[in-house]
Amino acid sequence: MATIRKNGKAYDSGDVTVNMLGNPDVEITEITYETTQEHQKNYSLKRKAHSWSTGKIEDSCTVTLPMTEIVAIEKAAGSDLLSIKPFDINVTFADEYNEIINDTITCKFQKQGREVTGEMGLSKQFEMFVLNIKYNNI
Repeated sequence: MATIRKNGKAYDSGDVTVNMLGNPDVEITEITYETTQEHQKNYSLKRKAHSWSTGKIEDSCTVTLPMTEIVAIEKAAGSDLLSIKPFDINVTFADEYNEIINDTITCKFQKQGREVTGEMGLSKQFEMFVLNIKYNNI
């Protein structure tokens, strides 16, 4: 179902700032993060579930960075992204009323590499090793 706003501005990508590794305005192409939890139905001798249970909570995050950002981070880390200790990524959204949403992802790089294509503006998507995500923590 769509949300309709009259005479108001919704959150959009132009309203996002990302603070990562001490850089208060990292230029990223895309960031995706989510939290999932295992769910299970519990059965007795009958065929229908009689209750349900929840299990482990798993966080995930992918970050797409342009090559200029990747090279700068590699230089600061002595060319080794994998040696960087866990850090926070703060993703902040603000709408026209200055209602602020701030999410904090604690993660680290788990892969290093390149993606060279025929496109202008090289970038690479990194799947991060996520320790925790705090949603809307102002």
